[in-house]
Amino acid sequence: MTNAVSGMAAALYRDEPEEYVVTAALGSNRDICFVSKNHATNKVEIVVSGNNTALSASASAPKLTINSATNGAGVATSTAAQIVAAVNADAGAFALFEARLPPGSTGAGVTGALSETTAHDGKTFTALALADSGDHKTYQAAKASRYWDATETLTVYKDAVEVTSGFTINYLQGKVTFDASQGASAITATGHRRSGLAFERILLVYDASLKLDGEEIDTSNLDDSGFGSAIIGAKKWTIDANSYFYDGNIPLSDLGDTLFVKLYTILSTDKSWVGYGAALKSDVLVANPKKAQEQSISISGQGEIYPE
Repeated sequence: MTNAVSGMAAALYRDEPEEYVVTAALGSNRDICFVSKNHATNKVEIVVSGNNTALSASASAPKLTINSATNGAGVATSTAAQIVAAVNADAGAFALFEARLPPGSTGAGVTGALSETTAHDGKTFTALALADSGDHKTYQAAKASRYWDATETLTVYKDAVEVTSGFTINYLQGKVTFDASQGASAITATGHRRSGLAFERILLVYDASLKLDGEEIDTSNLDDSGFGSAIIGAKKWTIDANSYFYDGNIPLSDLGDTLFVKLYTILSTDKSWVGYGAALKSDVLVANPKKAQEQSISISGQGEIYPE
């Protein structure tokens, strides 16, 4: 008997609609998302203090204070999963925040300290350094600092001086492209972004196909000597899957909303395609009990999808 693994898989995530606090992209299964209740701007802090202390969570509205467990040397020992469990089990703490792990995290890593942070609809960034692509025109944020919020104000700076024109912004890619070379200048940005640590996974889709279309615009005219001519106009993409997994945690009514779509390689977490889309149609067949369940879903892109 042999086992085969497909090279690609896809997942749909919901962007957290409530205000939240996320840890600083610590990696290694250490991160936590704290979701504030009822759109309140509550505060959360993780304290690492003392030797041989026990993990505890206490609330004094609007602040949640978490004391991480420590060892004899005063080093934090509470894992992300343990902190999540402690917060959600304490009635007072849970009245302010619901804690959860980011998609795909086991929570096995030790989180450590978190300075007092106020919940926000997204994550604010200030003077974020953008890397020059090499042409001195295109500058992009690091992978963990993209997904800029297009509904919020974004300010671009050249050598710490605000620039108001002569560039375009790609919010999903976290990228600024100038009309002319900026030489050796330092380019930074200040604004808001969506955090992947706050996303909630809704669906895993399988047996899927990604279709990219570029609709033609006919430009044929008398100068074409009888030949037709066209340019590529609006681009669009869709994902059609013949099966999917839904765990039931999020109402299916949310599937009509805009979702974050990630098409990724199973054997490598470094290669993926990302974009925003909406699940517009799902067909579930009530199968013969002697047959496998059949279900399909269609996802329509809203904007670009690009290799990250």
